[in-house]
Amino acid sequence: MSPLSRKDWAKMNLEQVRDQLLDAAAFGKYLPPEQLENAAGKIAEGLRVYQELTCDQGEPGSGL
Repeated sequence: MSPLSRKDWAKMNLEQVRDQLLDAAAFGKYLPPEQLENAAGKIAEGLRVYQELTCDQGEPGSGL
């Protein structure tokens, strides 16, 4: 299996967090503070990667 690209890695982490939160909401599961902090870190890192990738692709002055 080939290593994940930065974009694929970010997408995978964001999907994992989404699935974890949906599971907790659907079944009334408790998420301890440590898991919520970990999820927030994955979201922040994923957003940072997406922002870097979209800024790299945008034209100067395009707002991307």
